[in-house]
Amino acid sequence: MKKEEILEMSKKENKKRDLYEIKVETTGCKIAVLVMLVLATIYYCYEIFSGKGQNYSMYSIIASYCTVLYGYKAIKLERRKSLYIICSVSWGFVTILTILSYFGAI
Repeated sequence: MKKEEILEMSKKENKKRDLYEIKVETTGCKIAVLVMLVLATIYYCYEIFSGKGQNYSMYSIIASYCTVLYGYKAIKLERRKSLYIICSVSWGFVTILTILSYFGAI
């Protein structure tokens, strides 16, 4: 196979998107989530130390993201599947706890 044929097959497989573009989007998503977690932690600590209480709604959103992310990885990837399942279930538990805390059920 020629280089051009391989590139064309790859584009068809990736819906006319370049592999580098997919990698950049994936890396960008990871960085965005990391920034989101850092900011949420700063806000959360500020709320606790300033006496404003805790905002469980923000953490329920972050925990639900992690639940879905690890669940999706567990479904799609064969490598480290049991680890992804454990992480997804753990984050799911945290999501439920933060939602219940937000509505004052616990």
